[in-house]
Amino acid sequence: MLPIPLLLLWRGVRLRCPRCGQGKLYRRPWTLTMYDTCPVCHWVYEREEGYWTGAMAVDLVVVELLVGVLIFMLNVWGYPLLPQFIIGFSIAIILPIIFYPHAKSLWMTLDFLLHPTPLL
Repeated sequence: MLPIPLLLLWRGVRLRCPRCGQGKLYRRPWTLTMYDTCPVCHWVYEREEGYWTGAMAVDLVVVELLVGVLIFMLNVWGYPLLPQFIIGFSIAIILPIIFYPHAKSLWMTLDFLLHPTPLL
C-alpha cells in the first residue's frame, strides 16, 4: 500500500479524482473539457472562482524547470546557440499546452492533500 501523498500523486498523474481515485477528470483524453464534479463521488472539482490560477502556476514552474534543464544540457553537450534557441523556444511554446491537463490534476491533488474531505 502506498503512503497517502504518493497515492494522491499517482491519482493526479493518472488524471483521476483525488478524493476517490476512480472518477475521471476529463470527458475525453487530452481535452480541456473537465467534468464539474466527480462522476463517482460527486466531489466538486473547481472549489472557488480563480481556483485554476494555481494550476497555471504549476504548469509554468514545471515547464520552466524542464526547459532550463534541457537548455543547460544542450549547452553542456556543446550545441550551437541557434539550435538551443530553436529547441528551447519550441518546447516552451508546446509543452505548457500539453502539460496543462496534468497541471490541473496535480493542483487538485495538492489542494486535496492539504485540505482533505472524507468520503461519505
